[in-house]
Amino acid sequence: MNAGILIGFLAYLALLAYIGWWANRFTKTEDQYFVGGRKVHILAAALSDKASDFSGWLMLGYPGSAFKAGLGAFWAAIGCLFGTLADYVLIGPRLRIYAGKFRAITVPDYLEARLKDDTKLIRILGAAIILVFMTAYVAAQFAAGGKALAQAFDISVNTGILITVIILTAYVITGGFFAVVWTDVVQALFMLLTLIIVPILALAKIGGLEKATQYMEPAKLHPFGGAVGFAALIFAIGYASWIVGYLGQPHIVTRYMSVEDPRKLRRPGIFISGIWTIIVLWGAFFAGFLGYAMVKAGILQVSDPERVIPAMAVELMPSWLAGFVIAGIISAIMSTADSQLLVASSAVTRDLYHKVLGKELGKKQIVNIGRIVVLGVAIFALYGALTGSKFIYGMVATAWGGLAVGFGPILTLSLWWKRVTKEAGIIGMAYGLISEVILESKIYGWAFNPNAPGFFGTLGSIFNGVPVFFINFFVTLFIIIIISLLTKPPEDVVKLHEQIFKKVPVQEGSKKVMEARAKSQIENVAEFIKARGFA
Repeated sequence: MNAGILIGFLAYLALLAYIGWWANRFTKTEDQYFVGGRKVHILAAALSDKASDFSGWLMLGYPGSAFKAGLGAFWAAIGCLFGTLADYVLIGPRLRIYAGKFRAITVPDYLEARLKDDTKLIRILGAAIILVFMTAYVAAQFAAGGKALAQAFDISVNTGILITVIILTAYVITGGFFAVVWTDVVQALFMLLTLIIVPILALAKIGGLEKATQYMEPAKLHPFGGAVGFAALIFAIGYASWIVGYLGQPHIVTRYMSVEDPRKLRRPGIFISGIWTIIVLWGAFFAGFLGYAMVKAGILQVSDPERVIPAMAVELMPSWLAGFVIAGIISAIMSTADSQLLVASSAVTRDLYHKVLGKELGKKQIVNIGRIVVLGVAIFALYGALTGSKFIYGMVATAWGGLAVGFGPILTLSLWWKRVTKEAGIIGMAYGLISEVILESKIYGWAFNPNAPGFFGTLGSIFNGVPVFFINFFVTLFIIIIISLLTKPPEDVVKLHEQIFKKVPVQEGSKKVMEARAKSQIENVAEFIKARGFA
């Protein structure tokens, strides 16, 4: 084991431990534990949002994909960038306004109040979607951590997974949402620096981009992997399909619910997240792309394409600096897994135990139960990581797709369409959960497989390469729209939506009118909600 790498890595862990200790002082109530008391600064929320988003997929899975596919993998970066922008435009501000009015802490909290569901089915389905797919998502992060530590310290992947689980679970249990947010800020900066430095060093080592391309096969230099016509379109959609998933990720949209001022989710939020996203996706892509050239040139040896960045760090940097880079990789993994553990904990603690079962407990007791749930989910995810495929890109895609289909359509429609109904929400979420479990499973996962029998084989030959969740997202959206048109929402629900988001006529340059619009959308609805029984 390299002592320099270990020293750099331990220094990073010491920093995380301090942040967890500091954050624990601000974690006394349920509201503080799960959404930071809705007082998180936009800079911290935006960086935490993106750090929670990109995970081990960014530092291991995506570079591994670029390593194998070459230039064509850049379509995934395009999908992620536009997905980020879609989140801030379609979800962020409106969800924060609604969540504040309903005092919603979780996504099922919001959906139940918005659709006025007195059956508790939306809350139960939401908790089930979170537990099933978030546990799988956390397992992918644990597997990614195991790969990174295995490459850095010459240990087995399973040993690395165990170390990752211990570190991660400890500070989530200790600090809650404040620890998650502020460690995410540090981790976002680590990820940024890592993905700037590593590609630059690789480019210098191999002798420039022109020299690197000499080691590439023609298909790796083609933007569509060598495909043409309709096949090229399918190739691009297959990689860019991540875009629809952004609308339904609870661990991301929860950040919007915590922001102190929903108006800042527009320009400051979009600017911070957009710039950060462009830089890190560029870095992750070129790290994998140049890593392949280094392997072909005999400079680097990598047994697993998804371990290319830690291998490059060890090869190109002084050992102590490589330790910090490995810490940056673990940062990406932790910044997603901690948020996911917290969301899964809230699904059990608040949505099921407190709201569905009606168990009245003190706020401190709820926080403590949440910490126990974090430990339980971590144990299940640990089992999945140890026994699963450990293919990070695929594991994340499966979990991402399940959350996208389960939450994305109903969340988006509920924020923008006053006509959506609770019946549509229940049926749409139930379909999303069941269909994704079936279609993504190993047993029935032949939805777009050209070797599948009959009708599915025909679909597979046409859409081979397009993830199941991308098509299924639009199927679920269609189902919710049709059911909503066949049913009728309560009149007070429609009026509430109109009241919150009513348009005030604006004259160019009129500051008073602009202030009236902001006030009508954000501040002046409390009495209406109370009168209608929403409070």
